[in-house]
Amino acid sequence: MTRQHGFPKSVRVRKRRDYLRIQDSGAKLAVGPLLAVWARNSLPYTRLGLTVSSKVGNAVVRARVRRHLREYFRLHRSELPQGLDLVLIARASAGFASGEDLARAFAEIARRLRGVVK
Repeated sequence: MTRQHGFPKSVRVRKRRDYLRIQDSGAKLAVGPLLAVWARNSLPYTRLGLTVSSKVGNAVVRARVRRHLREYFRLHRSELPQGLDLVLIARASAGFASGEDLARAFAEIARRLRGVVK
């Protein structure tokens, strides 16, 4: 694994106030089992936050969904526009979605964000 494909703390949305800022002032984009909420940040890179509630399933299912989404972000971070805070909210249907379904939804979000954010 190269350094550019890591998932360090610096590329994660970690603080509650950041999540609230993004959800209050951000734009929303729904694709399949995912809802993406994004807002600009003042950083030269994009950060990711995940919200996977108990509506998605039990702890094992929620952990699987989070693991898949982190991995897609880690591997495809360069395809996202820079300077964003992106929060992915898993809908209840994400618990039943396959890894391929989540990957397709993530890729579609990345594609749409490239078209919207310049």
